[in-house]
Amino acid sequence: MRQHPQFWPTLALLAAAAAWGLFWIPLRAFEEAGLAAGWATVAQFVVPAAVLAPIALWRRSRGLPSGIARFSSAFCLGLSFALYADSLLLTEVARTLILFYVTPAWSTILEIVFMGRRLTAVRALAVTLGLAGLYVILGGHGGLPLPRNGGDWMALASGILWAIGTLRVRQTGEQASNFENVFGFFFYGAIAALLLTLLPLPGLGELPSTARFVAFLPWLLLVAVGFLIPVMFGLLWGSRQVDPGRVGILLQMEAVCGILSAAWLTSEPFGWVEAGGTVLVISAALVEVLGNRWRLDRPPALPAA
Repeated sequence: MRQHPQFWPTLALLAAAAAWGLFWIPLRAFEEAGLAAGWATVAQFVVPAAVLAPIALWRRSRGLPSGIARFSSAFCLGLSFALYADSLLLTEVARTLILFYVTPAWSTILEIVFMGRRLTAVRALAVTLGLAGLYVILGGHGGLPLPRNGGDWMALASGILWAIGTLRVRQTGEQASNFENVFGFFFYGAIAALLLTLLPLPGLGELPSTARFVAFLPWLLLVAVGFLIPVMFGLLWGSRQVDPGRVGILLQMEAVCGILSAAWLTSEPFGWVEAGGTVLVISAALVEVLGNRWRLDRPPALPAA
């Protein structure tokens, strides 16, 4: 039986999204083993960038772009993910994922303001659901709807920066190979993660000793080669092969896997407030994706007689 041409890209996207949802597990394992939170995040960027650097240099020697030139978007996206990774270590996993996944609301607002997109009923509903989820998760326990710690602020900022970075890509129409995107992401993410260690947050920890870093290096290489690099390549390759509507739906698997795994594997609180915020935020993303897809798939109206 002949397979649908989008079968393998869809499977790659689904697997990559699910894997990102479980990214908190190796991060917290490193932290619990003695690698301070901020430096655990730095390592997740520095080691993959170092692994890919020889290929980047080889490409440069052949006159091919390496991804370094993509500063405007790559740094923004790298900083976004560095904030996201730090927040996974400084607040509850569910809160990080919910606060990050308000991204579709920020994206819609930015596109209306800077790209002239029309505020349709579907987009208004998506923004309302996303902001309602934000309100529930931040104020659902009776307090003011404000981030309660540094990790919450980082998660919220990461979603906004991700929306800005993706908007920048769309505005400039950047075309790049998968390697350029992946290497640029890890290279500028490493710089961003290093800058974040300068923040006066005690939870980020201190620079590990050389001996401690060397002890972690085999495991860091394993995570880089066996997890981070393949997942990023799968995510970018699949996103190019699958229509945008389906991509948006499949990427929700990250939030689902992350929230469910944290509820199962940790003792972090997960009650009606967290469940309600999850449903609202994921619903916002699905409304935006499905609403736009329905609008594009509708046949054009017949001219009046």
